[in-house]
Parts: sequence; structure tokens; C-alpha cells
Amino acid sequence: MTRIAFDLIRKTYGAILEHLDVGVVLLDVAGRPSFINARAARIVARGDGLRADQNGVAASFLADGRTLHAAIATAGGTADTEARRVYLSRPSGLASLVVTIIPLGRLAEDGRPDAPCTALFIVDPEAPLRIDTQGLGTAYGLTPREASIAALLSRGADLTQAASTLGIGTSSAREYLKRALDKTGTRRQANLVRLVLRSFAVSHA
Repeated sequence: MTRIAFDLIRKTYGAILEHLDVGVVLLDVAGRPSFINARAARIVARGDGLRADQNGVAASFLADGRTLHAAIATAGGTADTEARRVYLSRPSGLASLVVTIIPLGRLAEDGRPDAPCTALFIVDPEAPLRIDTQGLGTAYGLTPREASIAALLSRGADLTQAASTLGIGTSSAREYLKRALDKTGTRRQANLVRLVLRSFAVSHA
């Protein structure tokens, strides 16, 4: 593969990975980061569970580090696509980072020393959620008010709190919720929340 072709591929997948809702770190065959998206960079900058520099990645705790590096070594030595998951404890006491490790066999076969060999997908369970109300409204034909009620409930507000946030009465909020349930076919508030969190939640890592 020529340098121009390789750089074009890197630019293309870099643009795609920046739009994912998880942190992404790509490692070369030596375990050094060849790409870190913005979400992963914010996680790494906090130094709470995971660190990264030009020499590689490291966990905050020794035992977690051994598990992480063993999983990376295993992924880097195989062409299969089996994902491996590790949990990195955090000195802050917040919930552990969840790191899914996936081998990138085809890219690694290019033979370039800086070709990505392994991908780390990093999720911070403590990251606040943003609900894509526009996407929710478009997908199910919800009005902005109906989508906002669904979003607020999905972030943990009760109906009274959601009504107060939107500056409307509780009875109006209840009516918007009823319409949202009807349009999404969820029937119950718990099912609506599950739908929203599964398909329209974006975390701010």
C-alpha cells in the first residue's frame, strides 16, 4: 500500500471514529497509539483509570494494567475478530471504565510499523447523557415538547420535575407523555425510557 493510499484510509477512518459515541484509541503493532479520538482524549486527560502517551496505554492500577496489556497482546497476535473486554478501576472511586479490545487484522497485515493493529473502545459509565431529541422526534413523529418530556424522563427526572423544567403544568406534561407513548408504541414509561436510552442517548465523556 502506498503512503498516499494509507494516509487517505487513516484520514477516512479518523473522521468516522470522531463521530462515535465512545472513546477510541488505535494501537500499532508495538502497542503505541496511532490515533485517539476527541472523546478518548478527554478520558485520558483526566488520568482517572486510563493513561496514554506516545509509548502506549496504561491503567491506573497495576492489576488492571496487567489485564489490559494481556488483552492487547492477545488481540495483536491474532487475526480473529473476537472482542475482549476489561474493566479499569478509577482512583476517584467512580464506576470503572469499560474497555473493549478488538483486533484489526486486515489493517495490521499492511506491514507498516504505524498501521493500526488493535482498537480500544472506551466507555465511561459516569459520563452525563445527552438525548438526541431531534432524532427521536424525527424517528417517531414526536413534537418538540413530546420529545423533551421523553428525554427528561430518560435522564432521571420524574414527571413533576420534567414539567417544571419545561415551564408547563403537570397535567400538560402527562398529556405529552401519553402522546409520546402512543407514537413510540411503548405503552409504559419504563419502556419509553429504555427505547430512548438504547437508541438516542449520547454520552459526554
